[in-house]
Amino acid sequence: MAIFATLTAFNPMAHADLAEDYLKDIRPLMERKCYDCHDADALKGDLNLERFKSFDDIKAEPELWQNVLQRVQAYEMPPKKAGELNYGQFEKMMGFLRKLPKVEQPDCNQIASDRTASYYRGYVMSRRLNRAEYINTIRDLFGVEHDFKLEQLLPADGGGGEGFDTTGDTLFTSSIHIEKYLAAAEQVTQQVLPDSPRGQTRELRAARERLLFRQPGWFGKVEPAAREVIAAFTRRAWRRPVTEPEVDELMKLFMRADARGDSFAASIRLAVQGALISPHFLFLAEPEPSVTGVQPLADVPLASKLSYFLWSSMPDVELLTLAELGKLSDTNIYRAQLDRMLKDPKAAALGERFALQWLNLDQLGGEVKPDPTKFPEFDAALARAMKGEVATFFNHLVREDRSLLELIDSRYTFANARLAQLYGLPGVQGDELQYVQLADARRGGLIGMAGVHALTSYPVRTSPVLRGRWLLESLLGDKIPPPPPDVPALDEKAAEKPGGLSLRKQLELHRVKAECAACHDKMDPLGFGLENFDSLGRWREELHGEPVEAKGTLPSGEVYEGPDGLKQVLMARKERIMRHLARKMTGFAFGRELNKFDNCVIDDAMTALATNDWRATVLIETIAMSYPFRHRFYPKHDQPES
Repeated sequence: MAIFATLTAFNPMAHADLAEDYLKDIRPLMERKCYDCHDADALKGDLNLERFKSFDDIKAEPELWQNVLQRVQAYEMPPKKAGELNYGQFEKMMGFLRKLPKVEQPDCNQIASDRTASYYRGYVMSRRLNRAEYINTIRDLFGVEHDFKLEQLLPADGGGGEGFDTTGDTLFTSSIHIEKYLAAAEQVTQQVLPDSPRGQTRELRAARERLLFRQPGWFGKVEPAAREVIAAFTRRAWRRPVTEPEVDELMKLFMRADARGDSFAASIRLAVQGALISPHFLFLAEPEPSVTGVQPLADVPLASKLSYFLWSSMPDVELLTLAELGKLSDTNIYRAQLDRMLKDPKAAALGERFALQWLNLDQLGGEVKPDPTKFPEFDAALARAMKGEVATFFNHLVREDRSLLELIDSRYTFANARLAQLYGLPGVQGDELQYVQLADARRGGLIGMAGVHALTSYPVRTSPVLRGRWLLESLLGDKIPPPPPDVPALDEKAAEKPGGLSLRKQLELHRVKAECAACHDKMDPLGFGLENFDSLGRWREELHGEPVEAKGTLPSGEVYEGPDGLKQVLMARKERIMRHLARKMTGFAFGRELNKFDNCVIDDAMTALATNDWRATVLIETIAMSYPFRHRFYPKHDQPES
């Protein structure tokens, strides 16, 4: 079956009516409202609408016109300088655009083939573990929560694809990485397998005993015990069965150390270091089978793909054993493992790795933080608590299988004593985050959390622009272009003077400029709703001696006030927010940038969410059970992967 059918079936009578409407009403309207920016001369955004002389021209490019529909519907086109559409013009334009033929979705039970691989990357190259995955894997491989200080040792990884550090294209390996992985392997093994176990913590001593589960006899050969220990460790480290020749290579390291008189533990240590610097440990590999084309992903690499999606770490013994037995191909067993893994504490990685990156909160406390002079309360512990609130809240939704709409609005959060002090919540003590019921609608949901307020502020003040942009990009999925290079900064000193022009008034003047209005008309009204929160998320009623004005008027004409009103605005757009969330999580799981071929997964997720009360596990299960997640396109040997 072909992946595409170009256009949906189209009624000839409807075609004639639309063709007449276009020539009689729509094209003249576009001449007045659109051509100044989008003709052969202006070509703003590389879009020339003047070239569509007839309705047949429009039919030939349905994707472009679906984009026009989205822009008009969001009141982004036409801009103010062209004169906004009045109610009758808007309804006429939207009625026409909604009736245009649509591109059919691809077959959801297929991914790329040889014919489509040139424009669709339906598979992911073998990729390196990112820093967080490496640290988590070391933790689970040795079974310890011990801090090996690896975060300071290993280089950080940037985001790619949909914005995550799971993207294979951006996880390059440099000579610096190799040096650091050598140092990390030595640092870890020296602590787990020191020359003498004296002085080891109880946790590390237990890890040593588990690793050296077989010891040589007093008068027997050391090789059999060493081989058994090395083979067992390597199987888990490489997340797959190991071959005799592979164990032989690691045994050479053991024998070299043994020959020079090293102890059994020290000799094992050298072999373990060899296993840890191997590409089989450092990379998530999807070995190519002898056949080509679209094939089910083999059970063993599927186990790793699933565990690094849900846990950001290696498969455990149960999952790996089932994979080696070929049982993950059974949908019922696979689904049961998925459910089991979501209940495991290691699934907290979804909040810590996915949610914080999705919301850009991983930057807080590092490259983004308040000015220490103006906000001395902000320190590393408070930054951890702010990010922890978001991650813990998200993980609570997953663990308890609650509605993802609680990300928009809820009547509870998770706080420790530091956050509770900021929020004015009584009775919360200690450093641990704990469930806290909220008395009113000021907080609750993401927009009530201090981490969001700190992230979306400048170092010395809040910013309706930054907050509005964050809401548009991180929650609603809009893309906002950077500002022009010659835009002057707002006069903050004037805003602080009695009778001076407030930042809100300055922004209103800013939006008079046509080149600024297109973005600021969308961003600023949303950001105003959060002005009651200062840069640390504390509630305030006044700013520079004046009452805080937290009212916003959206391009659609909607007026709301304060965070409670903003939540109602966002709840009315819950499908957009949930669709963006589904897209981001799919990109995180797939480890690559998404495209139109992945819309099936997102559409399936939206259908499943809407019919299952927007429950968190429904989204995760839909992605993990999807055809693209469990299949891979294997190119012909003479066809390059990129």
